[in-house]
Amino acid sequence: MEYAVNAQSIRAAQQSREPAITAADIDGASRDNFLRNMPGSLATTIIPFSLLALCCLQLSQWPVMTGLLLLHGAVLGAMLHLSRRMLAARSATRKRILWQIYQILSLSSGALWAACMQPVFSSLGVDMAAMFVCIVIIVTVAVTSMVIATQWDVFIAFLGGFMVCLLPQTILSLDAIGPIPLIATLGLAPALVRLAHVVRRQDREMLAAQLERQQLADDLYHALATAEYLANRDSLTGLYNRRAFEAEATQMQARHPERAHSLILIDLDHFKAVNDRFGHAVGDFVLIRTAEIITRCIDRQGLAGRGDSICARWGGEEFIVLLQGGRADDASTMARLLRAQLVMMRDPAWPEELIITASFGIAKWHSAIPLHQAISHADSAMYEAKRAGRDRIHAHASALGADLRQGSPS
Repeated sequence: MEYAVNAQSIRAAQQSREPAITAADIDGASRDNFLRNMPGSLATTIIPFSLLALCCLQLSQWPVMTGLLLLHGAVLGAMLHLSRRMLAARSATRKRILWQIYQILSLSSGALWAACMQPVFSSLGVDMAAMFVCIVIIVTVAVTSMVIATQWDVFIAFLGGFMVCLLPQTILSLDAIGPIPLIATLGLAPALVRLAHVVRRQDREMLAAQLERQQLADDLYHALATAEYLANRDSLTGLYNRRAFEAEATQMQARHPERAHSLILIDLDHFKAVNDRFGHAVGDFVLIRTAEIITRCIDRQGLAGRGDSICARWGGEEFIVLLQGGRADDASTMARLLRAQLVMMRDPAWPEELIITASFGIAKWHSAIPLHQAISHADSAMYEAKRAGRDRIHAHASALGADLRQGSPS
């Protein structure tokens, strides 16, 4: 029955697994990558800005060009600031608003690149510096378009700002520069859109593959963690099983070889009668509640509160607790607490006459004796408690003081 319940839990967990990679997942990963890489991308604009600043020295309208470059620098700085704020933002609404502002700034950036051509249009056919300015701007716009192509809305805003500002200038200067720049301008946008589409598709395919690999790695990690948990845990109570308890106990002893540890073996009294009289469902519930009481008690008591304890389901109705070091009476104090808590254990669904008691055996374990021998001592002490009338605490002769060796119901 325990394993059937566990299998149902595993199937439910598998069915509740998140679906395959969606377009929204790819969009989110692409945007995060874009924002993280934005400082490096913006840093590359230093080169065209420097070239244009040098050209200003030979332009008659250098004040206009200088003003446009300064304004453009401010826009790019604002975009960098926004990218950092979007990465730090936790609210989806806030991110959406910041992203919309970012698109407006991208449109402004495209328009400013086109505006930087305006001071040189009148001398485009006779001045090499003017020709160089136009070439630098066109190349920069093309490179920038490819860099931001993964974010389609940003790309469209940038290219739209550039073309809306450049086309009127080209048309108005048609007499001075001829039809070829106009034809080139009209052909530039479709070419950049096509290239950007290819870049975006490749980026999304790469991200989809990365996300799928990450999801497979996560699934494998969770599967291994689940397998390890199931291999080490009792399927009903969630406590360690025997194999895991022995491994954890060996590690504890290896960390503190000079210390003596205490073992408490707990056996619920007349548990077969509980199953026979009230049914196995009630019996299983008793085991679950017992495990909860043991876990709660060792977590809040003394050394156990610092994580220096291990508990496990040792057998059908048997549980075992290992306490690290401490005073000689720590184990007896813990056993008394557990005994009192078990006697008081109730549940509204249980019959009123159902009262749970347990017999306790205590032993010491240290480096001079193997673990199985110390457990055997605790087992012997526990059976002494059974023979003495049950609902008692007994300690092995080599473990504690004479008061517990004699066995006490209190």
